[in-house]
Amino acid sequence: METKEQLNQLQTMMEQLVKMVGHNNAVTEELVGRMDRMEEKVDRLDARIGMVETRVGALEAQTASGFADVVQMVTVLGQKVDKMDAAQLLHGEMVRKLAADYAQHEAEILLLKRAR
Repeated sequence: METKEQLNQLQTMMEQLVKMVGHNNAVTEELVGRMDRMEEKVDRLDARIGMVETRVGALEAQTASGFADVVQMVTVLGQKVDKMDAAQLLHGEMVRKLAADYAQHEAEILLLKRAR
């Protein structure tokens, strides 16, 4: 009877083992499915990151180009200011010369009037 009882125990243990293996297989299949979905999400994220990197690269190029344009504009404006300063100095000198000539002419006219 002992062997029959041992056989029953063995059979019960085998049934439990089969159930556990079946359960483990189901859990493994669920985990594989989850991993597949996770890989798909990661692939989509990689694609989005690639698009973002492309856009960032384009923005960096635009920024560099814009910065170069601003530097060029500032340079041109600086040159124009320098020319304006030079013209202003020239005009100031011309006004001083005209004022001196005017004063001389006034003095000469005054002398001519007195000489009459």
